[in-house]
Amino acid sequence: MSLRVRIVVCLAIGLVSGVMCSLYQGAFARGAGDLGMPLCMGQALLAGADPYAVCQGFQSDGVTPNTANPLTTVVISLPLLWLPPSIAAGVFFGLSSGLLAWGLTRTGDWWRLLTLLALPYWQALVTVQWSPLLLAVWFWPALLALTLAKPHVGAAVALTTPWRPWPVAIGVVIGVVSLLMMPTWPFAMAGRIGAMDDYLAPLLIFPGFLLLLAGLQWRTREGRFLLLLSLVPQRAFYDQLLVFAVPRTMRSLLILVLCSWLTYFGWFFWPGSPLPWLIVGLYLPALGILFVDRYTLAKESK
Repeated sequence: MSLRVRIVVCLAIGLVSGVMCSLYQGAFARGAGDLGMPLCMGQALLAGADPYAVCQGFQSDGVTPNTANPLTTVVISLPLLWLPPSIAAGVFFGLSSGLLAWGLTRTGDWWRLLTLLALPYWQALVTVQWSPLLLAVWFWPALLALTLAKPHVGAAVALTTPWRPWPVAIGVVIGVVSLLMMPTWPFAMAGRIGAMDDYLAPLLIFPGFLLLLAGLQWRTREGRFLLLLSLVPQRAFYDQLLVFAVPRTMRSLLILVLCSWLTYFGWFFWPGSPLPWLIVGLYLPALGILFVDRYTLAKESK
């Protein structure tokens, strides 16, 4: 399709998703959702206070205590600081979704927009998460510096994305600015890591050890990515949107979208820790897709 159509589609996706996100946060009095933590920390910094002390008890939804963010997250969020919370959430998620749509269609594979039907995308919308933006980076390397917003998950994206001079330079600037604003923030952040007991690496959850088989596909970008993603701590269900970088055919993507919803409903009706559900219902299907897609594409190329 023409560049004009692509621009219109991506702008429409960004606008609709942004409005939906903003309306949801306003309807349920969630403020800026989980974006509220970096905004709180930014306000504290500008007031000359210690953000890791002032925002320690901040709750994004009034129920679940949120953990502190790296100061790089705060630096990237600063332009949204002067907007009303629900509007800031909508602008942030709308931009993230628009950039994701642009990245998904970058190679002309419009079927990749089906990723927006996956459960992790909608979970990210209602809670205002960074995973759509991180997935956009995987498809659009020019956004590499944005992986600093969530370094623990972004590392898997950054290490499997081509590095170019300007994105790397922007990332260095973000890091330097964060240290100038608060030189001790890495130590303050390290003191909070022990409280993040709900962050676990999929590889450490039974039967997550099977994800080591992704190493057999190390020569493919998707294989390296899935293996590295299984090594980093993450939360359910929104961080798993990154798994949708693995499918390379429309059929595989549709299967993974269906698996994401079945996984969620399985956990919903038989509650417990969601992470084992995600291993069996999402990560292991992605592992199978990794091998099937390579075989399928190799067969079609002959």
